Amino acid sequence: MHTNAKLAIISRGLISFAYGFLMVIFPLYLYSLGYDLVTVGLVIFAAMIINALLAFLLGMLADHYGRKYIMSLLFALFAVSSGLFLIANNAALLAVLAGLAGFTTGSTGGPIGSGGPVGGIQTAIISETVDNRTMPRILGIASVTEMAAAMVGAYVIPLVEYAHIFVYDLFYAGLVIGIASFASSVFIKDLKIRSRKLLPSISFKNIFRLSLPTIPCGLGSGLIIPILSLWLKLRYNVSTGTIGAVFGTMNVFVIISMLLMPRMAMKVGKLKVIVLSRVAASLAFILMAFSAAFPLAAFFIIARGSFAMGSMPVRQSFVMTNVHETERATTNGATSLSRNGSSSFGPIISGYMMPVDMAYIPLVGGIITMFDPLLYYLMFRGQWHEKGMAEKH
Repeated sequence: MHTNAKLAIISRGLISFAYGFLMVIFPLYLYSLGYDLVTVGLVIFAAMIINALLAFLLGMLADHYGRKYIMSLLFALFAVSSGLFLIANNAALLAVLAGLAGFTTGSTGGPIGSGGPVGGIQTAIISETVDNRTMPRILGIASVTEMAAAMVGAYVIPLVEYAHIFVYDLFYAGLVIGIASFASSVFIKDLKIRSRKLLPSISFKNIFRLSLPTIPCGLGSGLIIPILSLWLKLRYNVSTGTIGAVFGTMNVFVIISMLLMPRMAMKVGKLKVIVLSRVAASLAFILMAFSAAFPLAAFFIIARGSFAMGSMPVRQSFVMTNVHETERATTNGATSLSRNGSSSFGPIISGYMMPVDMAYIPLVGGIITMFDPLLYYLMFRGQWHEKGMAEKH
């Protein structure tokens, strides 16, 4: 494996460890400050818009001026934002810091699979060093490393709670991890792969086709995923540590799925795996709405994560092989913009829905996300019968 790929995977593991606990405690921290549910939704909305725009703009800049340099900048922003978060004293500043750091989405491929600026650039850096045949395996290693690190990060929460440490001090841990990630990125070599133009031109049509399904995916999942920890706490009255344990367990099963789904794609094709896994994930969302007891809701959360994020290496490979190599970070930025931009409206809607009926949120979200696999099929149905993991754009 090329040194650049190793370093990108190491930095992905480090930052994912931090996201493992930060994404759980972020909405809970906002609620603990005394903000009502609508204000919490507005803060998350603003943070997601900032992060989505950052993913798109920095993705283009990374392809045009150098992926290594933009990734290092993002790690620096993550470290500074994490360090300042607990001393921020108003909702607007909290939204800006959360958006720059990616607390709402996980800026890698992230623990919710939505992705952000860091993950898109890391994936592009990894893809520079491999061919289409070996890309799924290397991206699979990166994804498994990411989810394993996020799993450990989530399990840190109950340990911290058990030790009677102030759980929100974990934001300061994000500062340290951001510095370590920045240090690892310094040693990545610039391979001088550059896009000819700042705006994508070679792969524009496929970028549009790849972005379209992410809109219902983002809108539907945005109703519940960014506020999932808060939803669980309010609906089932469980502790922060218990919620962290659910997230950690989900990541265990995501890792198992990530190891199995690329093998399935070798036999039936990437597109079939993407479509069928996302149908199953949407059904799990819908069944969450009818879960009267916490253990049942936890089961469907774990199932949803396994299907939705387990296919992430397959989807990443599908995206990378359908666009030109010089526009891969831009493509990831564009799909992040469409997904996270549409997802950002979800927390506001949920803020109004939660006082009415908590069950409406995953029910409506699951119905909306069903259009994601449908659009994937309609946009790329010409590849439906292709098998293996090395199709070329």
